[in-house]
Amino acid sequence: MYLTAQRVVRMTDGAEAINAFFYRHHVVWPGPPPEEYVNNPGYLVNQTVNIEPPGNRVRSYLDITCPDGATWQELRQSFQTFVGMSQLRPLPWSAVVGRCLFTIGMDAGTARTWQLEVANLYRAVQAVATPPQ
Repeated sequence: MYLTAQRVVRMTDGAEAINAFFYRHHVVWPGPPPEEYVNNPGYLVNQTVNIEPPGNRVRSYLDITCPDGATWQELRQSFQTFVGMSQLRPLPWSAVVGRCLFTIGMDAGTARTWQLEVANLYRAVQAVATPPQ
């Protein structure tokens, strides 16, 4: 699956919000994501669009590529490891942890409060991938 959340700014009026997208590959892999799935998001399953594309500027993003069927426990643990090992390096961050590839980037203004921004982006991908109860 491929999950992405992007904080975007509409260039016409400065409105800002997070858009999130959930894609499935219909594939499970045992190790790191195969290259053909890193560059191919798959099939759109769900989305939360607060500011319609195109023409927006992306201020921050979180991309996650992991096998379909990965649990949120696996994702969360891998994500925590990724953030822990990345936070001492300059942005953007990208690394494979377990079966997941994570990438985070943000502009300088958003990076000043990166912890809050990462939490907001993570919540957005979790919400778009979790079916309503």
